[in-house]
Amino acid sequence: MKIFQSTTQTILLILLFIFSAAAQSNKNYDELDNYIAEAVKDFEIPGLVVGIIKDGNVVFTKGYGYRNIETKAPVTPETIFGLASVSKAFTAASIGILVDEGKLDWDDKVTEHLPWFKLYDPYITSEITVRDLLCHRSGLATYDGDLLWYGTDYDRKEIVRRIRYLPLKNPFRGKYGYQNIMFIAAGLVVEAVSGKSWDEFVKEKIFTPLEMNSTNTSNNYFSKDADWSLPYYNGKVIEMLNYDNAGPAASINSNVDDLTKWIQMWLNNGKYNDKQILSENSVSVITSANMVLPSPANTEKFGTHFRNYGLGWNLWDYSGRKIIEHSGGLPGVHTKVCFVPDDQLGIIILSNQINGLINPLLNKILDFHLNENNIDYAAESFKRIKEREEKEKPEEKDKIISSENSLNLPPESYTGIYEDKMYGKAEVVFTNNELVLKFLPAEKLFSTKLEHRHFNTFRIKFTDPFLPEGFVTFDMNSKGEISGFKIDLPNPDFHFYNLNFIKK
Repeated sequence: MKIFQSTTQTILLILLFIFSAAAQSNKNYDELDNYIAEAVKDFEIPGLVVGIIKDGNVVFTKGYGYRNIETKAPVTPETIFGLASVSKAFTAASIGILVDEGKLDWDDKVTEHLPWFKLYDPYITSEITVRDLLCHRSGLATYDGDLLWYGTDYDRKEIVRRIRYLPLKNPFRGKYGYQNIMFIAAGLVVEAVSGKSWDEFVKEKIFTPLEMNSTNTSNNYFSKDADWSLPYYNGKVIEMLNYDNAGPAASINSNVDDLTKWIQMWLNNGKYNDKQILSENSVSVITSANMVLPSPANTEKFGTHFRNYGLGWNLWDYSGRKIIEHSGGLPGVHTKVCFVPDDQLGIIILSNQINGLINPLLNKILDFHLNENNIDYAAESFKRIKEREEKEKPEEKDKIISSENSLNLPPESYTGIYEDKMYGKAEVVFTNNELVLKFLPAEKLFSTKLEHRHFNTFRIKFTDPFLPEGFVTFDMNSKGEISGFKIDLPNPDFHFYNLNFIKK
């Protein structure tokens, strides 16, 4: 009788497992498809594509909207998007491959491989390691120095060389500061150790063995008839900028079809098609907590209790699982790549306009696979965005300043060359009866008329549509001569307040 009872229980358990697996594989992706389609319309996103991997299989890929609104060319799983900061994980993996080959160690001092490397603090310069470069604990604050690569003609080495002039705001290894410059430095370490450029190394060691044939490290590779998405801002097409100088931090372009292979490698502990691309040990190091991230106060009610940063990946908990993900954002680019090892789940979201849907959509897809929640994250995000827009309207009016006060000096007094030690040179010219300011390393993006407001303050609106209006205030010395200027241009991405231009 006991034997019969035991056998019956075993059969029931097997049947339960089979039915559970069948239920998992037969999820109603039509329901998810409809949700995404409606959300893309609500958020007025020109184009977006989603890919989902489950248990080693690609179970869902779908494009929404257009890669080119004018021609009505649709987004498909083959459409190439800029990945922005999703590129960082490729740089971390490149370092891991070199560690696997015995050519460097995670905790090598950066100066062992880049003897010229310097930060503002000599002690930190001597102690910072390759691992530190990859987990945002260098002492630099979040986004500090990004003006060095954004739209400039500086190459990667010059960008990293110039960061030495910027004072460090954070305690070394004591506070998280999201850093693109340090990932550019990590790419230079790859170059120094391997003898190949970062671009060549990533292609040879990652793209080629993973058969990521549509993936590259520069939009210079795009032909006119290629299936790539145009970038948009507020529904209007903008110029596709070249981010080659930020390569290891932000320049990779790819599509859902290729990225499913990239994620499958991570879900399979570094292996793809029986070939070990990255050792299991390096996968573990890269996806383990290396730096504590600040956790917003409201995250626990959604099931997240901690956030950390690995090496090129964000790490957090959700529904009792470890979530490994990274987002990317640049003008005309917003992306998210995520995987959940315990559930053999991978999620890819690529879009051609910065928007408030990416994170809510990730949460919805996670819930779809991990729990029974039925939260409309997209609607909640949409509501918050509209409320914020309403609150910001009166603030814009408050920025208007009286222009009754005339110029302190003749327009010619403001002209000349100015220089910030870290950033480089700017020029003010008087042409067609107007004062014009130009940042010389990035003249195409950072040129503006100087519209006088009061005394020595001028309103500015740079050519770059991504940035709001701001103000330039000129300083005067004891002789009553213009001696320099500072910029007041509040925005979350580019820190103009770090710049202090001195007249030459």
